[in-house]
Amino acid sequence: MASSGRPLAIAAVIAWVLTASIGVYMLRTWVVRGGLRRQRATGVGVPPAVVFGHASAALTGLAIWIGFLKTGWDPLAWLGVALVAAAIALGVCTVTLWTPYPVIVPAEGGEAGPGGAAGPAQWVPPGETAAGSGRIVPADNTEITDEMIASLLADPFPSRQRPRLRLVPLVPVVHGFAALTTFMLAVLTAISARLGTFRSQ
Repeated sequence: MASSGRPLAIAAVIAWVLTASIGVYMLRTWVVRGGLRRQRATGVGVPPAVVFGHASAALTGLAIWIGFLKTGWDPLAWLGVALVAAAIALGVCTVTLWTPYPVIVPAEGGEAGPGGAAGPAQWVPPGETAAGSGRIVPADNTEITDEMIASLLADPFPSRQRPRLRLVPLVPVVHGFAALTTFMLAVLTAISARLGTFRSQ
């Protein structure tokens, strides 16, 4: 490997390790939240072979890339590029066809009606009395209860909570951009190694 290509190779392995770390986190989350179990039970969702094939290609490519760093043998660099390309292809299939991450755990017992009551909810026009209840429904069609009045009297000015920033959907996006960065660095390193071999011959 030419000396000019070594910094690129080190940058590629750093990006590779970062990408693999995010991928391992996503894979663990998918398994822990029952994605694998649900797919095996229902047959719906991403096939496990695709997910584990994606992870295996990426980790095998990383091992080969470390071997390239130690030996400088450029065919190992191109093999690493091929494996990271295969991993990216499987990852794109996973995200675009099945999107297993993040896994949303469904609530037990299915969806409950308003207030947890079974059966369809009764809609009452604003300002009219609900049938059989003797209560007036206000303009926004919500029913005022004794518990609501008691909570307002206890804390008339409840503290406003800041909206929570949901970063979970960004995890696969960061993983994807890190994978593309890894691929570009690996290709540039492999080209540099090949040109260095040609110059030495």
